[in-house]
Parts: sequence; structure tokens; C-alpha cells
Amino acid sequence: MKLLCALLVFVASTSAVKNYGGYQVLRVVPQDMEQLQRLHDLYSLLEDTVDFWKEPTRLNQPVDIMVGPNLVKDVKIELSRRDLGFSIYVEDVQTNIDNERCTDCVIAKAGFDYTIYHTIDEISQWVTDFANENAMVTEINIGDSYEGRPVKAVKISSGGSKRVIYIQGGIHAREWISPATMMYMANQLVSNYNTDAEVKAMVDNYDWYIVPSLNVDGYSYTWTNDRMWRKNRQPNDGSRCVGTDLNRNYPYQWGGTGASPSKCSDTYYGSAPLSGKEVSVVDTWLQQFSGNIALFIDFHNYSQLWLYPWGYTNKKNIEQPHKDLQHDLAIRATDALRKPYGTEYFVGMSGPDMYPAAGASEDYGYVTLGVSYSYIVELRDEGNYGFLIPEDWIEPSGIETFEALKVLGTDTLPIGPPIPEA
Repeated sequence: MKLLCALLVFVASTSAVKNYGGYQVLRVVPQDMEQLQRLHDLYSLLEDTVDFWKEPTRLNQPVDIMVGPNLVKDVKIELSRRDLGFSIYVEDVQTNIDNERCTDCVIAKAGFDYTIYHTIDEISQWVTDFANENAMVTEINIGDSYEGRPVKAVKISSGGSKRVIYIQGGIHAREWISPATMMYMANQLVSNYNTDAEVKAMVDNYDWYIVPSLNVDGYSYTWTNDRMWRKNRQPNDGSRCVGTDLNRNYPYQWGGTGASPSKCSDTYYGSAPLSGKEVSVVDTWLQQFSGNIALFIDFHNYSQLWLYPWGYTNKKNIEQPHKDLQHDLAIRATDALRKPYGTEYFVGMSGPDMYPAAGASEDYGYVTLGVSYSYIVELRDEGNYGFLIPEDWIEPSGIETFEALKVLGTDTLPIGPPIPEA
């Protein structure tokens, strides 16, 4: 009861502009099935108020819980009462936020700086400038967000009619390393086309469509109001809580396991499939390529995972005709990714090996769009910084992820057996 009362006080006192001084991230690693079940029970109790950076999934996999100063003592007591050992993984979240960007650095680079974080207005302007400055790049305005911002993509093509590779970043607003990595890789495709035979083959083999930031409203909000915001900024009827988790709002298996009906939850699945304005406009736009998309990747952070369907279930025995092809390609991609810095990625099925998330992008790409190679990728790191990756990691993230992309873009990506119907 004491914990529940503290939760109510915390909710009532939350202000519009967040400072994360005194917020800690607690890490729990379940050692047996009883501990895992107790963590699931705790998640059910606290999911609307405490921010689970990493949800309970399976044995020996860390669960990271961000807790505010008003709650941290009570949550620690509750963890101890449930016989769940924990460590303080991040001592003060605001310190990490303050250290994320180099605010006093002298910017000496000419043109766009791919090694720092950019606001949504800067990203939008980059799309325009990048297209204007490069003949092989086209600016695409996919549609408008709930708040009226353009959701933009770049098309990179050497001409002709080709199969499509589609990659997107920033569906979760606080995952800043994702849009930064998307822009870095787009620039690598263009700037190295005439000097790198592999890059030339990538662009000659496929037409590339890259959305650097899908959740443009949420991303803007992380710069102005709340660095840790995740959802979009669309109001919910009858609730003070704003936003839909856009990566629970896709139509395939919408509303199932791992997606919440609670409008205050960070995993709220929305009022209906594609009710989130941003995924709705992107879905409408993507339908023109249905049957012609060779590769679909949704980039997130964090955890260093390369995952393929199914995402909606934790069961591995459900038919998935392409899992061997998807797995083998992902292994080759992550082997290449490892070479620059030794960064290790886990490859597996999204639901069984991470956690079930019905209505998510990888299943949408696979079934709704009919893409044989559909992935969700969790970029750096494994939890030391979590969502607050320092700027000096942007370039290494871009370099190593682009090495993986080279493997994908120079592969023939055979269609394989029939895809299950929606």
C-alpha cells in the first residue's frame, strides 16, 4: 500500500519539463523462473509509472528500471521484499543526460556534422540539403505527423527500376543514436559511391529509402520537454496521458502480448491499428512498394540485438518459413559489424529471444508488406548508457552498422518460400 500511495503522489506532482536529477536505473538479473515471474508481477504493478528501460524477458537477461527520487527507496524495498537482488546501474540519469552532448565543444567541421546530435528541424533541413547537393538523392515528404511536422525520407538511387531497401530510425523518440546512425549511413552510401566498389554495388543493386526520424513529434519533445519521452505526441481521448507507442501500432497481431491497453503505458498500442498518425502515413506510402521490398529494417537502441520475426509471440515453434534465411543473413551482417570495434550483437527471433511485442514493425514488414528479410535492430549499447549514448559514439555506431549494411546491400536477397498471410 505504501508503494501504491507513493506512486499516486509521484504522478500528481510530475511537471511538464523533466529534470532527471536523482533518478536511478536499477538492474535486476533473474536467476530462476520464480524470480522471473516476480519481475513480471512487478512490471504489471509499475509499468504505468516506473520506466522499464529493459523489460523482463528470460533468465539471466538484465532488467533495467529507471526510478525517480520520490520512489527509489520504496522500489528498492519492494525488490528486496520479493527477493530480487539489484545493482544501481546508473547512479544519476541527469548526469548522463548532461554528458550526452558536448555543449561547450567548438564545431570546426564544414557543412553538416554527422558526429553530433541534431534537432528535428536540423534533421528535416538536412534531408532537403542532402537532396539538393547530390544528384542521386531525392527528398520525399511521406506525410505529416499529428502536430503537422513533415515525416521525411531520402531516396538514394543510381537510376533505373530496382527492388527497394527500406530502413527507418527514431520510431521511439528517446533513441537518439538511431536517427544519427541513419544519417551517417545515408551519407556513406552517397559519398563513397564513386570510390568504394561495395558501396557502388549497394546502390546499383537496390533503391534505398531511409527515414531518419519517423516519430518526429516525439523526437522534438525529447529536446524541449522530456529527454526520456518514448511515444508520439497524439492525445488519447478521455485520458490525461498523451501518446501511442508507434511500435505497437502496426496492424499485424495488433493488441496482443507485449502491448498495453493502458493509455498511460509506454507500450500503449493505440485506439486502433495504424491510429498513430506517423505509422499511418508511412504505411500508406509504403504500400506502393508492396511485393518489391527486398529488405526492411527498423533501427532502435539499446541492447545490441539483430532480430527477425516473430515479434508477437514468445513461442519458437510457430511456423516462420524464412527464419533460417533471415538468421543466416543476420549472422553474416553482425560478423561484419563486429570487425571495426569488436562490438558483439545477439542474433535471434524478436519475441522469443527479446520479448513479445505484438503490433511491431518487424512482423509488419514481414507479413503486411511481404518482405522476406524484415528485421528490428537494437543499436549500442548494452546498458552502461542505455538510451543516452554519448555523441562520440555516433561515428563508431555509423561505421560498424554500415559494415553490416554492406553485407545486406551486396546480397541478392532471394525471396524464398511463400510468406504467411496476414
